Amino acid sequence: MNIEVSDEQLVALIGKGDKQAFNQFLTRHLKTMLSFATRYTGKHDAEDITQETFTRLWMHAGKWKNQGLSPRSWLYRISYNLCIDHLRKQRNTGNDNVVELHTTSRDEPEQQIIQHAEQGAVQHVLESLPERQRTALVLCMWQGLSNKEAAASMDISIEALESLLSRARRTLKKQLLEQQTDTKELKHES
Repeated sequence: MNIEVSDEQLVALIGKGDKQAFNQFLTRHLKTMLSFATRYTGKHDAEDITQETFTRLWMHAGKWKNQGLSPRSWLYRISYNLCIDHLRKQRNTGNDNVVELHTTSRDEPEQQIIQHAEQGAVQHVLESLPERQRTALVLCMWQGLSNKEAAASMDISIEALESLLSRARRTLKKQLLEQQTDTKELKHES
């Protein structure tokens, strides 16, 4: 009989130095944390940020208390703060984010070009959003967190999160429609 151990139980064990619990928690959440950080920083930097996220979890798991913030939400908060710190440092040094595009080798070359263009447009609009709106969208739309979990990760109320999501979606829709209109106009001029 294989009983699933909850995240709360794992973090309590990690806080006591249990390496097996840490490995189980890492296996459970590594992919989503890496995906989340990649949305902000590109693949190379995301790997470093994700590693630091789990290092901090290991070092501070004993301090976690279940006060309405799940271990998963706490992990997102750690990663979010590291991503934001990284982006602020990057802005100060003048480095630009590298957009990471994901395609499969089975896609036809034309499909890959279209997919890259669409992903690039979305990534460009995402990067232009205010930091908190972008985070709300990434947590809810791409990472699949509930509004409650995303709000807890961002340390804001659910109402504030819903407001951020609403504004971000309006901006995203408006800018993507404008880009689509501009593209159509260019094609007609050619």
